[in-house]
Amino acid sequence: MSLEPELRNTSVRALRFFVCLFKSSIFLLLILVCVLTGCGTLIKVPNVRTVAQAIVPTKGGCEDNLPGVPGTSTNAMLFSGGLQRFYRLHLPLGYRNTVRHALIMNFHGHGASAQIQEHLSGMSNLADKEGFVVVYPQGTIGPDHRTGWNTGPHTYPHVNDVHFVSDLITHLEETLCIEPHRIYAAGFSNGGSLANVLACKLSDRIAAFAIASGGMHPIEGGCTPQRAASILEFHGTADQIVPYTGNSANDNEPPIEKWLADWVQRSGCNPGASIFFHRDGVLGEQWTNCRKQAVIVHYRITEGPHVWPRGSFTDANGKEYPNATNLIYQFFQEHPL
Repeated sequence: MSLEPELRNTSVRALRFFVCLFKSSIFLLLILVCVLTGCGTLIKVPNVRTVAQAIVPTKGGCEDNLPGVPGTSTNAMLFSGGLQRFYRLHLPLGYRNTVRHALIMNFHGHGASAQIQEHLSGMSNLADKEGFVVVYPQGTIGPDHRTGWNTGPHTYPHVNDVHFVSDLITHLEETLCIEPHRIYAAGFSNGGSLANVLACKLSDRIAAFAIASGGMHPIEGGCTPQRAASILEFHGTADQIVPYTGNSANDNEPPIEKWLADWVQRSGCNPGASIFFHRDGVLGEQWTNCRKQAVIVHYRITEGPHVWPRGSFTDANGKEYPNATNLIYQFFQEHPL
C-alpha cells in the first residue's frame, strides 16, 4: 500500500494551516497599524452604508443601552455617500429606550451650523418638555466656502444630502427607540429649502414638513412626492435674503404664492385657501381636503425679515402658541405618517 496519497493530503493540510496563519497575522497587523495611525480619521471612505458604531442594535434601538445622557446634546458622526457626515443629537429629559419617541430633524441655514440652529430654534428645550428626540444635521462646505445644503444654487454644496438624510434616519432608527410614523423635518432658510426637497423626495419616510424663510429652488429631476405631504410654511414679506415675491437671479426662486399653489396642486387640495387668522400683521391661511388627509398651512408675516419666526401664533383651531417652534411641534403631532 502506497503512502504517497496520505503524504500529499498531509502536505495540503499543512499548507492550508500556514496560509490561514499568514492571513491572521496580516489582519492583526492591519488592526495594529490602524490603532497606531488613527485611520478612523480619514474623510474619504468606500461608498458603503456604514455607521460610526460597530454594533447595530437588533431591536431597532429599543431596549438597548442608552446612547447618551437624557437632557443633553452631543455631536456625532456617520458615514454616508463615502463621506464623514456630522449631526448634533438631543435626547429629551424623559427619554427611555423602551418607549418609541417622535423624531424631528432640524436643518440649519446657509453659513450656519447644527449648534446655531439648536440655539436659534430653541427646539431642544421644547423636546425636554414634550419628550421627543431632535437631531440637528450638519451641512457640508460648498464652493462659496460656507456650510449649507445641496438645494440648487451652484455655489452651494454638491453632495447628495437626500441620501445623507435617508442614511441618518436609518441610523437613528437603529440606535434609538424611534416611532417610524412620527419622523419630521423642519428647517430655516437653506435648511428650509432642504425640507422642501425632502418633501419631494422622501415623503415615504418623513411624515410632515415645516419651513421658515426657505428658498424654494427648482428641484433637480422635478418634484414627484410619493404621497401628499403636509407642509407648514412661515415667510416674511420684507425678507431680503429670500424675497417673498421670488428671486429669478438666485436659481429662479419662485414667489412664495406660486410655490404654495404648486404644492396645493401636487397634494390634491382644494384650490381656495381659507383664512383662519389675521392679527398683528400675521395672516394664517390653509388649504384642506388634500389627499391622504394632508394640509398646506402658510403664515404670511407682514414686514417680517429673514428670521426664525418669533412672537405668538394662532392655529386653525384657535389655539395660541408662544412661538413658531411650539406651533411646528403641534403641527407635526397632528400629522403622523
